[in-house]
Amino acid sequence: MERLEPTGLNAPQITYWNGPAGDKWARLDDIQDEILEAVGLAAMDVCDIRFGHSVLDVGCGSGTTTFKIAHRVGDKGRVVGIDVSTPLLDVGRARLDAQQIGRVSLENSDAATFPFETGTFDRVYSRFGVMFFVDPIAAFVNIRNGVKAGGRIVFVCWQELKKNPWMEIPLRIALQHLPPPPPPEPGTPGPLAFADPERVRRILSSAGFEGLVIEPLEASFAFGHDVSVAVDRLIQMGPASRLLSKASADTIAKVRNELGNAIADCRTDSGVEIGGATWIVSATLR
Repeated sequence: MERLEPTGLNAPQITYWNGPAGDKWARLDDIQDEILEAVGLAAMDVCDIRFGHSVLDVGCGSGTTTFKIAHRVGDKGRVVGIDVSTPLLDVGRARLDAQQIGRVSLENSDAATFPFETGTFDRVYSRFGVMFFVDPIAAFVNIRNGVKAGGRIVFVCWQELKKNPWMEIPLRIALQHLPPPPPPEPGTPGPLAFADPERVRRILSSAGFEGLVIEPLEASFAFGHDVSVAVDRLIQMGPASRLLSKASADTIAKVRNELGNAIADCRTDSGVEIGGATWIVSATLR
């Protein structure tokens, strides 16, 4: 499928998710789904998705969450997954064809600008997919236009870096060998863009949502059956990955060795588990 053209305010993010990063996440898709499944399902339960509902899944990636929602809404419901990443949606569309779920559609588009039909959705859900808008207020206003009066939006996002050792430990070790990147501008799109709950409140309130509830959810994330596998995944999935993408083989080897030592105590009977912290955010349309 031809990759999405980068246009509009989110053009940098569209470029990123349709370049090497998008290809990488498509390759890691099954692993990512396995790691994030529990917190994603917790947010889905809060979303209170019911039989017959029409649901929008924002930043649906390969559609794993979209298909789970489809089972909840049943044959009288409808689910639309939307994502800017063509590589991830290619994986999702192949799965959709194989499963032949007729009540699901996957849109390769930007939720910030997509022309949603007014008052279509009973629920909006997202698993780590809403932190990448350049103008989040405008994006949520656009999403809001597609929500029915009294409709509900629920998403899960990451808390701050220091509460997510699975991100912090690899980054700290990488920074011992590599120069730090330029500090991001406040509000820069990225995995931690919604770490500040007060910022989330301002965004959703400005976009016309009310009844905002932000609940913390801490969890242990399983990164593999042994330390070597966990190291592979951690240096590919967290913020250290960008730093290491252009590092020398010698530097990467040093980081890998030190990271393996740092997480050795995280081994459990079921594999390597490292803690993390998220917010489950919910609100309704006025």
